[in-house]
Amino acid sequence: MTRPPWIRPALETLMDSGESHAWTLEELQDALGRRGLPSSFSSVFRIANQAVALGHWRKIVLEDGRPRFEPAERHHDHLHCERCGSLEAVPCTFTASVRIRMEQATGYAIRDHSFLWQGLCPRCRQSSDSTARTSKTQRQTRRPQGTRIAKRPC
Repeated sequence: MTRPPWIRPALETLMDSGESHAWTLEELQDALGRRGLPSSFSSVFRIANQAVALGHWRKIVLEDGRPRFEPAERHHDHLHCERCGSLEAVPCTFTASVRIRMEQATGYAIRDHSFLWQGLCPRCRQSSDSTARTSKTQRQTRRPQGTRIAKRPC
């Protein structure tokens, strides 16, 4: 079966839209469908991997094993929220001198790197902080009268 010719330009438009930083294949397929452009998963898969091979897109694979695709623009690193899964681009923190020292220490000729900062995004962090405060308040209000909480040394 031949691929409809509109899929490639539609995917390029999506990738350049800034709607998402890094798209999974499923997200790309769903976004095309929402725009009234139904496509097969295999077509999206093939076009995404061709775009990576041609150097137009970059492929990122996180711990969940699902590849994500982003435009291959200026190199950058990523922040990944461990709770909600959001992925955000941040400026690269490694300098040429760090690369040179790494090459000298290992003997490798380094051509690229991928760096992923992991933690909680501001929204999840705020949610986590408010949950922790609520839990602490609930524990303190359930304590029987007359009991003391021993302070633990640091």
